[in-house]
Amino acid sequence: MLYKLFLRKQLLYFCDKLNITMIEVKTDTIVKHFKNRKIEMERKVLEIPKSEIFLFLNKEEFNSHCRNACPNHNSKWTCPPNCPNFEDYSESYSKIQLFLFVTSTKQFDFLPQEECSLEAYNFTKEELQNYLRINEPIDGKMIAANSCEVCATCSIINGKPCYFPEKMRYNLVAFGFNVEKILTELFQHELKWSAENIIPEYVSSVGAILKK
Repeated sequence: MLYKLFLRKQLLYFCDKLNITMIEVKTDTIVKHFKNRKIEMERKVLEIPKSEIFLFLNKEEFNSHCRNACPNHNSKWTCPPNCPNFEDYSESYSKIQLFLFVTSTKQFDFLPQEECSLEAYNFTKEELQNYLRINEPIDGKMIAANSCEVCATCSIINGKPCYFPEKMRYNLVAFGFNVEKILTELFQHELKWSAENIIPEYVSSVGAILKK
C-alpha cells in the first residue's frame, strides 16, 4: 500500500510505508477534439523500477478472466494465450513508465445516453494509444492501452503469422496485470465501471512504456 505524502506543483508524491520508495506522479490537462468539441483529459504519469510492477502481475488469474469472458481470447496474436510471459518480454528493460488518461463523461452528454460511456472510453483509449505510439523511444517498448487493432481481422484467424510484427504491441491485461490494483495503489485512482442506465463520472485508460 502506498501512502500520499504531499502535492507540490502538480507533482503528487507517494511513499511505500515499508520500503520508503518515493513515487512521483506528474499530472496535467490536455485538450483534444471530438465531433468539433473540445474535450479535456487529465494525464497522469509515473515511473518505477520494473521490478516493482511484478507485485501486480497474476497471469493465471487474469488470463482466466480473458478466457471466460473476452471475445478476443485466442482470436488475436496479442491476446491470451498467445501473449508472452511478461518476465521474458521485459527482460532487457529496467524501468516502466505508466500513463493514465482520465476523461469526464459529462463532456459527452450531447450524445444519446446509451452511447455516452462507450464513446468517452473509446475516445480516451485511442488518444492514449496514439500518445504511446508517438512517445515510444527507439530503445523502449510500448505496452498498449488496448488489444491490437492494426488489422481489421487478425491473421491468427486464418492460421497465419502476424502481418505486421513490428507494429504489434501487447497490453497490460493480456500480460496478466491487475490494472485496477495498479490504478488504486500507484495512482491513487478509483476505476469507475459502466452499468446499464448508469454513466460513470469518468472513464480511464492506462498503458505503459518499458525503458532501458
